[in-house]
Amino acid sequence: MIGLLVLTLLQAPAPELEASVDLDRISVGEEIVYTVRAVSRSSEPMSLAVALLNGFETVARSERTEVSYSGGPTRTTLLEIRLRALRPGRWQVGPARVTQGREVTEASAIAVHVEPNANVAATTLNPRLRSLLERTPPPPRGKAAVALIVSADSVRVGEQVDVVTAAWFPRDLRLQLRRPPTLQPPVIDGVWSYPQAAPSGIAVTREIGGIAYDLFVAHQVVFPLLPGTIAIPRAMLKYSTPLALQFFSQEERFALTSLPGTLAVRALPGEGRPGGFDGAVGSALRLERRVSPSTARRGEGVTVELIISGVGNTALWPPPKVRWPGTARAYSDRIDEQVATVQGRIGGVKTFSYLVVPDSVGPLTLPAVNYSYYDLAARAYRSTSVGVASVPVAEGGESATAAALPPALLTGSDPALSWRLARQLPDWVWAAVLLVPPLAVFGRTWRPRRRARRVLPEASGLREAEAKLDAVVRGLVPNLDQRSRAGLAAAVRAAGADADTAWRLAAAREQLLSRRYGPGESSGDDPALVEEVHELISRLGASLRGWRGRGAVTGILLGLTAGGLAAQSPSPERLYEIGALRAAAEGFARRAELEPAVAAHWYDLGASYYRLGLKGRAAAAWQRARRLDPREPTIRRALRLTPPPDATSARWTWSPPVTSEELLLLGALGWLAGWIGWVARPRLRDRWAILLGFAAASTAAGFGIRAWHRRPVGIVLDQTTLRISPHGLAPALGPLDPGGAVEILRGQSGWTLVRASGSREGWVASNAIAAIGG
Repeated sequence: MIGLLVLTLLQAPAPELEASVDLDRISVGEEIVYTVRAVSRSSEPMSLAVALLNGFETVARSERTEVSYSGGPTRTTLLEIRLRALRPGRWQVGPARVTQGREVTEASAIAVHVEPNANVAATTLNPRLRSLLERTPPPPRGKAAVALIVSADSVRVGEQVDVVTAAWFPRDLRLQLRRPPTLQPPVIDGVWSYPQAAPSGIAVTREIGGIAYDLFVAHQVVFPLLPGTIAIPRAMLKYSTPLALQFFSQEERFALTSLPGTLAVRALPGEGRPGGFDGAVGSALRLERRVSPSTARRGEGVTVELIISGVGNTALWPPPKVRWPGTARAYSDRIDEQVATVQGRIGGVKTFSYLVVPDSVGPLTLPAVNYSYYDLAARAYRSTSVGVASVPVAEGGESATAAALPPALLTGSDPALSWRLARQLPDWVWAAVLLVPPLAVFGRTWRPRRRARRVLPEASGLREAEAKLDAVVRGLVPNLDQRSRAGLAAAVRAAGADADTAWRLAAAREQLLSRRYGPGESSGDDPALVEEVHELISRLGASLRGWRGRGAVTGILLGLTAGGLAAQSPSPERLYEIGALRAAAEGFARRAELEPAVAAHWYDLGASYYRLGLKGRAAAAWQRARRLDPREPTIRRALRLTPPPDATSARWTWSPPVTSEELLLLGALGWLAGWIGWVARPRLRDRWAILLGFAAASTAAGFGIRAWHRRPVGIVLDQTTLRISPHGLAPALGPLDPGGAVEILRGQSGWTLVRASGSREGWVASNAIAAIGG
């Protein structure tokens, strides 16, 4: 029992998972970036899965995994997916899930509102989809019907299969609909699925047997993952027609299903399979290599990219096998994907980036790389390759070797406790802390005259049900009061409810509003309506879409797990130790961007810049670190290596030995303790008054330091020129030295108006300075 308890305490906590989008309201045709960040305190591999993304198409995907052993093992996986909106509505992006051993963490889905865009041309049918629609079976005469069309009955593993859901509507029946029909494509297990762009309205109009029919379609592309037989579930069509011509008339709901289908998946042939084959499937694949920069220095990393392009599912292309030379160390950096559709065929570009650090001077030989794949067009195994290349390696630069080294790197991944506590409270909360205690103490003798409270009648059952329904709906639908019955139903449907629940909810809410605001007096409670409202609330909670089952994410889970294992780049600390300073600076910069309140990230970034000879950038990073942790001796020693170039810069970058958050918390505690003692121990009020005075001074100093740090001050990064107007040919007012401080006045199209030492005002390029305040 004790051993089990100890084992439980020693287990690493569950991984942390964050998901976000850069924009939550866009128009059709615009793009968003969906970012998922998983952090674990264990070095064990993590598998990251993202649910099916409806309403969007994937434009690009980038994944990066970083393992750090500084201060304990830490594994960080960052996944970025660029999505393009296909149809208007309220769509859910995600949810995302990370699994590490037995620990599972889930990030909830994010709602994105997609508005119609009149400037985007209507989606046209690609030739492959058009040919599939030609095979659509005709519907029963004068009736609606739904059919499931599969591009092939038997395919190889990894081969593209188009699955089309087509719904026929006679023209007379379609004109009776108050809203478009709802198509529910099948959710298929054991495949990797890509939703495809399709017309949001009528795709094709045909005349069959003298009757005009309108065709609605939904299109998806799937790639089988394993050989065997895959069952394709039934597709569903839902629509409703009014029973009478009145607007508030009831509707008759219909639900039609298609026949199910099957897909036979054959394994890749064993005949002719090369020895280095890892499962890549596609057509006309091509391998290229790109090296940046073209020359290298000993101990400094260069980026080597292996680029695979062609037709096929880029997510399932494994990384090439590379035998790096013994005179260099190679680390897998990141994987980027660009997905494209040409004539209905999925393809794109997949880039595998490696960081290569040469250990010796002379030519660095990059080995030949051969990439084997199964060509679906040729029905045979093929290979693509790049030859041997050479990169000249020179001796390391003076800035990386001969210059004085800064102090050792700092470790730490959490902001200071005072920062976490104080930053969560806005300024008005601090004002309340200062004003409420004295008002409560001196206002005790003033007691306002109490008025008799009017007892309000308890809400009736109908009124209570209306309030509950209104609270639930407002949590799902924005701008509720500005939506009509049809608009409310469409918004609830887009939030994830089924069509039947959405329209029943809209009708019930309209009845509630009619009883409240309609002519005549309400006739009391309506038990039937109350029961209907409660049933809708319970159904609404059960019908919202979440995970589409394990099958919807099986392919994504497999692909992302493989990609995460293949893209484990070294930590910035390791790169710093081996001399890959530019790569280390990029890693520390990413950390500082994600966690700007951690002083160690800014100090480590400055140390990398300093060893690269970029003293202005080092000074800017170290100034940010000192403001976050002013008493850290390592930061103070490092700043002596980059002294301010003039007295004005030294005055503008001055920082006290305490932070504003520490003074505010100390003052707030002393202020509250002083007033409590003033009331509890009135005989010692002279002492409490002294404590209150010190608390007030501490709080005032905290606000003063906060205002001092919020001044718009910037640090000059590189040697630049102060100009009289914002363009490169303007007359010069004088030079600005790296590490000098300037006061930022305003910006304009790539230029910034600043005030420098000597009361000089002029323009500098915006990328030549870094703001440390404001």
